[in-house]
This record gives sequence, C-alpha cells and structure tokens, in this order.
Amino acid sequence: MGKNNFSNDNYFFRRKTESENGYALTFDDILCLPGYTDFDPKDVSIDTTIGPFSFKLPIFSAAMDTVTETEMAIQMALLGGLGVIHRNCPYDRQLSMVKKVKRARSFIVREVATVHPTDTDVQVKLKMEQFGVSGFVVLDENDKVIGIVTARDLPYDQNKKFLVKDIMTKNPICASEKISQKQAIQKLYEIRKEKLPLVNKDNELVGLITRKDLRPEFPDASKDKDGRLLCGLGISPTLPSNPMDLETFKKIDELVDIFFTDVADVYKRDDLNGIKAIMENTQTPIVLGNIGTFEAAEAILTKWDFPDDKLLGLKVGMGSGSICITTIQTGIGAPTLFATAEVADAIQMYNPKIALIADGGLKNSGDLIKAFAAGADATMSGHFFAGCTESPGYIDTIGGRKVKVYRGMGSKEARATGTYAFDRYSNVKKLAEGVSDYVPFVGDVSGVMEQLCEGLRNGLVYGGAQTIQQAKHIKIRKITHAGKIESSAHDLLSRK
Repeated sequence: MGKNNFSNDNYFFRRKTESENGYALTFDDILCLPGYTDFDPKDVSIDTTIGPFSFKLPIFSAAMDTVTETEMAIQMALLGGLGVIHRNCPYDRQLSMVKKVKRARSFIVREVATVHPTDTDVQVKLKMEQFGVSGFVVLDENDKVIGIVTARDLPYDQNKKFLVKDIMTKNPICASEKISQKQAIQKLYEIRKEKLPLVNKDNELVGLITRKDLRPEFPDASKDKDGRLLCGLGISPTLPSNPMDLETFKKIDELVDIFFTDVADVYKRDDLNGIKAIMENTQTPIVLGNIGTFEAAEAILTKWDFPDDKLLGLKVGMGSGSICITTIQTGIGAPTLFATAEVADAIQMYNPKIALIADGGLKNSGDLIKAFAAGADATMSGHFFAGCTESPGYIDTIGGRKVKVYRGMGSKEARATGTYAFDRYSNVKKLAEGVSDYVPFVGDVSGVMEQLCEGLRNGLVYGGAQTIQQAKHIKIRKITHAGKIESSAHDLLSRK
C-alpha cells in the first residue's frame, strides 16, 4: 500500500466520505472495504505520533469530569494511550492531579515530597494522603538529606505525638544524580531498601528512585524524555485572569505534556485570539479543538500564524457524543466522521505534520477503523471509558445492574458542580447542551482497551493496512439502512 499518495489530491478524504456531495456522514452511515493483506497479522502496528510524542495505542480518554482524573490518566498512559484531565475544577486541583500523574511510575521522581525533622507524625500522615505516597525524604534547614521516613516508621500509639527526627531512618544511602536505571536496580538490591535519594555534590536532593518505579510492568507506557508518564490537560481558550490562578497555571505548564483546548466550537475570533495568547505565554504545545469543517482548519492553518512548535494537532467533531445534545439544541453540528475527512484534507494541503484527533461518537472498535480511514491519527472518547473502574465516581446498582454516572460537560449537572467549564459552550448559561445518565460498569480500563485494540488490529488486517498511516488508504462506502441491519446480528430468536 503506497505512502501518502493522497497528498496530491485535495479532496481525497472528503471524496471518500461523500462530503463533497453535500453529505455529513457519520460512522453508522459507512463501512470500510476489505483490502489485500501482504503482511503477517502479528506485524500490525497501531502506534501513532502527536508531534514529538509517541503512543503505542491511538486512543485517548476525554477531558470530562466523569471520565478522566488522576487514576484514569495514569492507567491510560501505562497502557500506551493518553488520559486528558478535565477542567471542570479549580486550577490548583488540576495541578494536584497532573503532579500525581507525573509522579506515578517514573524512573526518577524529580519533584520529591519532603518533610523536616521537626514535623510531627500526624503531619506526615496527612502529607501521605495528600500526595499519595508512602514515604518522604527528610531535609534539614539547609535542604541537605538527613533521613527517610516511611509509613512503616509511623507509630501505632495515637495518644502520643512523635517528631520525624525520632522515628526516621538516619543518614540514608544516597546515589549520584547521574545514576543509570541499571545501576539503580543493582543499588536498591544491594541496600535492600525501597527508596534511593539522588543528590548532587553538595548533598542537596535532586531526585528520588523507588523500587516500584523500576519494575517493567508496562513496556508500552507513554512516557516523556525523563521516563515520566505522559499527561494531557483540558484548558480554557483564555489565560486565567486571577493572578493566583495564573501563577498556578504556570506551574501546570511546567509539568503537563499537552494542552487540549476544551471548547465545543473553537472556530471563533475571541477563542483563537485567546489561544494565541496562551501559546505566547506558555511552553506546553497545544491540540486545538474542536472544529468541524475544512474551512475552519484552513483558516487556522493559514491565517492565524500559530507557532509550528506549539500547534501539535486539531481535534474534530461537534455534537456526536452520546451525552451531547448541542446539535439538537442549536441545529449546528459536525458528525465526527464528516469532520475528520474535512479537516484531514486541509491538513494534507497545508501542514501534514499536524495531527488529527477524532473526538466523540465512537461506539465500538469498528468505528476506530472508520475514523482512521477518514484521516485521523488518533481517537478520543468519553463513552468507552466512563463505565470503567478508573473513572471518577461511585459504582451504583440499578435494577440489579452495576452502573456509573456519565454526563456531558454541557449538562446542568456538570455546570452545577462548577463554573470552570462554562466557556466550553456558548455564553448562554441556562441552555443545557449535554445530558447526564448512567452507563454500564465495564470493569478495569485495561480490559476495555484490550477489546478495542484487538478489534482495531483485526480491522487493519481485513483492510490490508499494516499501520495507522496505511489505514488512511482503506476504501469507504456508504451503506444503506438494510446494509446496516445485515451487518449486525439478525434473523435470530432471542434467548432472553
């Protein structure tokens, strides 16, 4: 299958999906045709790249408050995808969640949680809960390493106050900041300890290595250059106006890997001006979205002069999510398949380095193949993951069935939780553009991802594509209502 032979056809993806003929098709309107397979199925690769970042799985969890917080973001990155933390909360809570993701499973923890010798055991316990860790490095008044205190050092006597200096392990063995991963494994084995502080020549703390972070449990994990898990974050299209929020936002900027502008329709003058200001005042690259048409992508790529190193990708789709009613309430929408093809042509025409993320409306693994055939580089979903163990919220039981709450960010319930995501939609505050309902509890996200990826790999084999890039050449055909029925299980007696 040839490489990028669509680059000379300005209507390649729109012609495939018939949008040039006036149709706004979505996933259920089409199917992908089988192709010739000249490779071994085990050699199929579903890797993808977004700018400088590589992912073993081209599937991201959406920035929604019932989908992605710390636990989901960690697990998505461990599995090879990406979790995008929502923005329906204060900036300091976003910062806390990002810190936990970046601290999880890293070879070297750069932001080390510390305590002082005069802190009490009660303060240590509270800090352990706050940071989600089981131990601290102890620093003196000159920030020199003098000890380590762990949960095992804490006394059982609740009626007496203990100071850290009385219960810590004094003069712990430290290592140079230049230590390799292999050397760290050997060192921890020799000293039979769980934690190894890293110090510079002045004995000042510069990092920490823990035994659990050296275990190669997740070889496909999405990591940054320092070995920390990748983390995405949904953001407003404008910089914080409050000085304290702005200061917190700058701290977030130093940690997070990719910003995702979280706006239902970002193709607005004020939003684009705001994003340009964000790019000028931050170092984190941005995936800009959402948009839904060729014209919007063309304008963004040719008229707005966004820096190449800051604009990583475009996120597309409007009104397609299972909990989104924007199209019903406003009459405006861009089905995800249609939007993907529209924007894919603009990207190929003006800047092929830009990544395309198909966001929303995905119901099964077959829709993933359709999105890639329409030009996507990665997909984003809330529906796939809202019912997982790792999503925020409790597991409830209704009618004997386990469920979890899933709500659109434009729903009345989401808006009642906080005003932080009001600018995601129109300025009208009473018109709901989303709903809140239950989805089945589906267990751990690892099981969901396994099913999705198995279907994706099989789809690539059937389509004759060995990679996600080759999937863009898979042929698409419009399907009738009768064809859709025939594609599903049919003419069977119910066993219920």
